Amino acid sequence: MKIALATGALILVLASCASTPDLDYYTLDMSSSGKAVSDLDLEVDRFAASQRIDRAQIVIQQSPTRIELYATERWASSVGEMVERKLTAEFGPAVGGRRALRVSGTVVALEQVDSPAGPQALARLEIAIRDGGAKRYEAALLEKTYEARRAADSNSVDAVVQALSRAVEAIAAEIAADAADL
Repeated sequence: MKIALATGALILVLASCASTPDLDYYTLDMSSSGKAVSDLDLEVDRFAASQRIDRAQIVIQQSPTRIELYATERWASSVGEMVERKLTAEFGPAVGGRRALRVSGTVVALEQVDSPAGPQALARLEIAIRDGGAKRYEAALLEKTYEARRAADSNSVDAVVQALSRAVEAIAAEIAADAADL
């Protein structure tokens, strides 16, 4: 009887010691940088994410053939949704009375890339721009892949996510400039 009670008590003590690690959640900086200036109303439509990055964990490209995932660092929402919200913040609200274009696409990369110089942030978006009233299946006015890399200020996940925000801001400015020529 004493052995059974001691075994039960030991199991309870060991079970109470086991815990899951604390998770940290990150999101892109959703404030506007003011760099995506346009005389058009750029409306952001749905963005998908490639299977490689369509996950809660933040992806690290360690080499050309190897990826890893941060163990306890997670995105606060889906990658596609974060990019939609960031681009919406960059393009600003619709003014009305201006030509409207709709921007949609796929997030191909939103990740850390390890390099000898330190961590880099890589954002790559496949974009389609259509007239504001056009349907998703109608021909796009422009289809283009945009890519931006930014060095992280340190080896921290915070620094990488801030650099990813800057990379998406740079892409938004390029999209606005290309849209102005349509």
